Amino acid sequence: MRPTITQYLEGAGLGWLAQLVPRPGLMYGIALVILTFVFLRRSRIAGLDHQRALEIVLSAAIGAVIGTRLFYLVTTGDVLRLDVPSWFNLSRGTASWGAYLGGIIGTVVYTGFSRIPVWPYLDTAGSVVALGPFIARWSCFLKGDDFGRVSDVAWAVQFPTGSLPYQAHVAAGLLPPTAEASLAVHPFQLYLLVNGLVVFLIVTAIWRRWRDRPGVTFGSFLLIYGATRFPWEFLRDPAGGGAAANDLLSTSQWMCLLLIAGGMVVLATGTKRKSLAAHSTAPAP
Repeated sequence: MRPTITQYLEGAGLGWLAQLVPRPGLMYGIALVILTFVFLRRSRIAGLDHQRALEIVLSAAIGAVIGTRLFYLVTTGDVLRLDVPSWFNLSRGTASWGAYLGGIIGTVVYTGFSRIPVWPYLDTAGSVVALGPFIARWSCFLKGDDFGRVSDVAWAVQFPTGSLPYQAHVAAGLLPPTAEASLAVHPFQLYLLVNGLVVFLIVTAIWRRWRDRPGVTFGSFLLIYGATRFPWEFLRDPAGGGAAANDLLSTSQWMCLLLIAGGMVVLATGTKRKSLAAHSTAPAP
């Protein structure tokens, strides 16, 4: 999609603007920088140790990189098909769900070894993490992966020759190999990025109001993100990660249900955590 966008801008006499359209891979770096900045800023507002927050960013990033590849290997079965050196080739496939899980595990492991409370950091991270899909999904749109189902809605988009939607449509016999573009599809990537922004704004409000209650922000993020993303997944093409005709739900929808359940558990046990936190900070007799 990036070549199409830049070609359109250049044709409209906006060549200078075309040069500002980022390459897909760059969006992940931009997302990491922005997420780190906002997390550190909110950590400072919450009165958390700055050095600890930096180290948690590093731990979560390492966990995310490992998780994004491992999740893909397991869910696709490549962990059994590929040789071990190929496991470490990120260019051969990653999954954002693994990044979420890996980031959480990295944070929990770090706080456990450091013997510091995990919830203040998880809550702060939960208030920020929805910015990830808002920014990084632009990369998916520019590359054409995670694309939507064929649609005739007014805002449907076509991807250029050679793109993943184009290849999928040709392989399915929906297009001749000589076609100039894919069929019109739901701009699924844009749906997810808008959803990420909405979730970020909602969870930010929750964090500002209840950040002194351990687990409320993090549990709310899990619940809200899972619940809002689940229905969008029905619009994802099976070749782009959606549920196949013989499947009840897609992998992403099962993960959404896991997040919803996890969020409900975290929120339901919040009263106990609050009482324990109050007891631990009570002055000695």
